[in-house]
Amino acid sequence: MSSTTQPEPKRMFRNSLIALVVYIVILVIALALIKFVFSLISTISLSALSYEVYVNILVTLFFGVLIVFKFADVVYWNLRFKLPHPEAASVRSVFRIIGLVALLVAVVGSNVSPTAAAPLGGFAGLVVGFATQQVLAQAIAGVFISIARPFRATDKIAVAGQEGVVEDITSLYTILETEKSHVLIPNSMLISNVITRYKS
Repeated sequence: MSSTTQPEPKRMFRNSLIALVVYIVILVIALALIKFVFSLISTISLSALSYEVYVNILVTLFFGVLIVFKFADVVYWNLRFKLPHPEAASVRSVFRIIGLVALLVAVVGSNVSPTAAAPLGGFAGLVVGFATQQVLAQAIAGVFISIARPFRATDKIAVAGQEGVVEDITSLYTILETEKSHVLIPNSMLISNVITRYKS
């Protein structure tokens, strides 16, 4: 069993790590080229320099998102050596959210004046915090469920008025298979409700 499943995480971890390094190198080269091009353009038109910051922001955000997601993939595949998919996916989701928030704050803080950076960064943090509050709560709940293991896949449970067999535990939802349908229960509800696990 281990001989067939182990090469996949190892190969994907290596590929993700290589892609992460490539994205970082491309970002550094792209920012250097932008600076060089605008330094040439400034000899012709000084007004063009005002657009440099916007180009830097767009390029940094584009490659920054790729870097954040690829870094989260590196963490995920590294965890897959020891943990199953649900636990590793939960951690990956948390890293993605934290990484995107850090990226936004870093871009805002580095491209505005120091006096404006603090309020803008605070505002950006509030906006992102409200937008990701539920997602982050679900992801953290998923991590707790994976660690505490109140139930496992194929267990029959009843929670939040639903009863069925646990089909999968993802980073955001736990999927129950009932007689008539598949029910997706937010992980945060599982943390705050009584769970009945039936004996097999």
